[in-house]
Amino acid sequence: MRITGNEPDIQTMTLEEYERMPEQDAFRVELSRGRVVREPRPGAEHGWLVARLVRLLGNYAEQHELGIVVTETGFLLATDPPTVRGPDAAFISAERLSPEIPTGFWLVAPDLAVEVVSASNTAAGIQEKVLEYLDAGTDLVWVVHAGSRTVTVWRPPREARVFRAEETLEGPGSLPGFRLPVSEIFKR
Repeated sequence: MRITGNEPDIQTMTLEEYERMPEQDAFRVELSRGRVVREPRPGAEHGWLVARLVRLLGNYAEQHELGIVVTETGFLLATDPPTVRGPDAAFISAERLSPEIPTGFWLVAPDLAVEVVSASNTAAGIQEKVLEYLDAGTDLVWVVHAGSRTVTVWRPPREARVFRAEETLEGPGSLPGFRLPVSEIFKR
């Protein structure tokens, strides 16, 4: 590790040093039923897809004054045992927003939670997240699969349907009129 400038607390590192970082420094951390869950930082395709979805959802929500879209923000989904999840993207309707944006975790479940599957994700891990969102009151969960260019849509109570490129997604009831062709998600 190299120290730059005159201040010893400003540090930079090489890619090789970053890759050798201890687990707790190189991983994203969530809390599931009181257990710490670590995931490696996602790759480039994941980041691009999340940014695209946040832009598409956020533009619609803002234009129609329906709520806000956030990314990788903690949502307190349960308190006993505690569960804090940070979906890749999430929509919170205007009706459920408090006048002030909290400085800590959101204390409501998102209306829509979006998870983009990474190479490090397991089917069981994704399903656990989905069920935690639904159990906390989320209306809709989209699980985006880049490899197959599909989106699995989960609705309460625990119903799932896979949407392919030629099909169109609709937002939750709190995003009236929002429609997104699956092919548009993966369009470069």
